Amino acid sequence: MMMPQSFCVFPDTLPKDEMLFPLVQCFAEAVYLAAAENDLPDVNDIPPLAGQLLAQGLLRFHCPAPLGADQERFLRLIKELRQRPGDYIGLSLAGNSGSGMESQDAIVSALRRQSGGAAAEDKERAALLWQARLVLKLGESADRQEEEIRQSLRRITLREQRLLRTLRDEEAALSAVTELPASESRRARLRLKAWRQLLVGGSQPLPACAFVTADRDAFDGIMEENGTAAQTLLELPLPAWLAGGNFAEKRARFQHEAAALISGLPHSFDLKAWKTLLEQVYPKAKHGRCLLAFHQKQDENGEQELFGMIEQHHA
Repeated sequence: MMMPQSFCVFPDTLPKDEMLFPLVQCFAEAVYLAAAENDLPDVNDIPPLAGQLLAQGLLRFHCPAPLGADQERFLRLIKELRQRPGDYIGLSLAGNSGSGMESQDAIVSALRRQSGGAAAEDKERAALLWQARLVLKLGESADRQEEEIRQSLRRITLREQRLLRTLRDEEAALSAVTELPASESRRARLRLKAWRQLLVGGSQPLPACAFVTADRDAFDGIMEENGTAAQTLLELPLPAWLAGGNFAEKRARFQHEAAALISGLPHSFDLKAWKTLLEQVYPKAKHGRCLLAFHQKQDENGEQELFGMIEQHHA
């Protein structure tokens, strides 16, 4: 199969600069799924590079299952969830219901009543899609809360480091504050299921993309689907972070000089030439390295799909 021009991140629905920066070096476009049509993140929730890519048309959001007339009601519910996240996030991510707000079950029941004489399978599909949207939006709220906690812990850690002036403990301290809670593994599986439900059950198919994640649990989960083994194709080093300079200019230069190499991905590739060019444009000392591992897998229809697992800050 040929290398797609776009990559779609899963199961995240909020863009992150540390994910986007390496991947846009070898792809033309980044895509995230949206739970509802016109459901763009708030400007305050988009990091700087993501905002720049969105303005340049290099980042877009795709809604596979538009809500139509139910969009306003869904957005009202999301507004309530954001105002009172602590009352609902844990319950919904655990698969339970029950809240002072308009519950997920109540909304699903209303949708079924509105569908009137629709076939049973159509009602069930609507209910599953609604639940999938809720899980993804709740996941966004959880991500925001956890990122705020991480940032606070990082600030505390940096203050302690300045006081202690102990270089030996720096790496251990930084890694300790980025560890995920034990429940993250289960949440990743739940969000992946919702992400797949929205994509597969929607009426607006996603154009050809490579599917990429930085979440090991989500990657393992999707590799286990259908019972077909994945074929490892290539491990591709990429720059890990932006370190000053003109991002657009550097990216354009790298893509221009690497065009022949990129066109051979993921099957035919000169890794030595890639590493040489990478060092010229993005020196490892300044930009670090991460690793994108490409895997090819058959979907339920026997079609080949391209998946990528990206490991941040690879040595």
